[in-house]
Amino acid sequence: MELTLVLTHACNLACRYCYAGPKSSRRMSEALGEQALAWGFAQVPPGGKIQVGYFGGEPLLTWDLLRHFQVRAEQLAREKNITLVATVTTNGTLLTDERMAWLAEHGVVVAVSLDGARETHEALRPYASGASSFEDALRGAKVALARAPLTELIAVSDPGNVARLSGTARFLLDQGARVISLSPNYAGAWEEAALETYAREFEGVGDEFLRRFRAGEDVYIAQLDAKIVGRLKCGLQACDKCTFGLGEVAVAPSGNLYPCERLVGEDADPRWVIGTLERGVDRARLEALYYARLGKDFTCVSCALRPRCMNFCGCSNAFSSGDAAAPGAFLCRAEQVHAKVADRVARTLFWEANPVFLRKFYQETAVPSGVAPVVEVEPLATPVPATG
Repeated sequence: MELTLVLTHACNLACRYCYAGPKSSRRMSEALGEQALAWGFAQVPPGGKIQVGYFGGEPLLTWDLLRHFQVRAEQLAREKNITLVATVTTNGTLLTDERMAWLAEHGVVVAVSLDGARETHEALRPYASGASSFEDALRGAKVALARAPLTELIAVSDPGNVARLSGTARFLLDQGARVISLSPNYAGAWEEAALETYAREFEGVGDEFLRRFRAGEDVYIAQLDAKIVGRLKCGLQACDKCTFGLGEVAVAPSGNLYPCERLVGEDADPRWVIGTLERGVDRARLEALYYARLGKDFTCVSCALRPRCMNFCGCSNAFSSGDAAAPGAFLCRAEQVHAKVADRVARTLFWEANPVFLRKFYQETAVPSGVAPVVEVEPLATPVPATG
């Protein structure tokens, strides 16, 4: 069970690509959050596992709520003999040593959004006042990494900063991060020139991946690691994919339920509401969304990359095409780029018998017998057209 509490719609930044919509000061009440936790834990059998995430807006604007709900979640986990995993996604500007110490003490896994070096970050992630947020965000990222070296740093790739994408990967890793995500803005205005730049820059990301492994560093770049794992598994498995409301629910401050926290926005789009905390999940509504999402364009069915493609993600599809069931043109193009680069770097490191790479992906220190190397496959000749 994955339960996300959207603690507030408010944010102290004004990111130009933000999918959360216009910001309001509405925050979750203690009573509603406790009700959401009680409901979420009731879905999990004794001995089971639940992941509770804290999201926004900027969740650290409601630090009091986060602490209150985390302590309550820990109490419920003990009472019901349930394993609790807690996470928070933050822009880092309000993350202090004291707060990070508390989060670490309570086992809350932190992810910090930082778009890269100063010029890249300042291009699209200013404070609401228009001032630069770079120094504060970088400080927050370093605070998190000092206490928890596996803290994930998240950079959004957008047409407005894509020319510096490979540099962003290097910058984040140079800060000491071992886990990074170069999260694409699927809703961006990706013209052909920006798409070509994305492909070229992502090749540079692959080169950075190679450089790090050759230097003996075990790093995780989400868009590459996922494609390598998908290849080795002969396709992503059910456990690797989002469930879009089936065992994965986000609760808005209003009490509305959504299949993914990214679809909450300003809680103003009824297309994605799958129920309310008061009445529970609308099973008919959820099933309609879920099964519609499984319908694929015929070009996806015939694509060699389909088994390890993000076209299963209803949320990413919705931002890319407006339709949870259909990947848009940029998502399709980006997935082809990710797979191509992942195959190149994996094949290279495999044949070099890179010990860090082999240990990470094969749990061996030498080339395993009977294991075929990663090879490239031909993706679609043309991307899926945009829909919606």
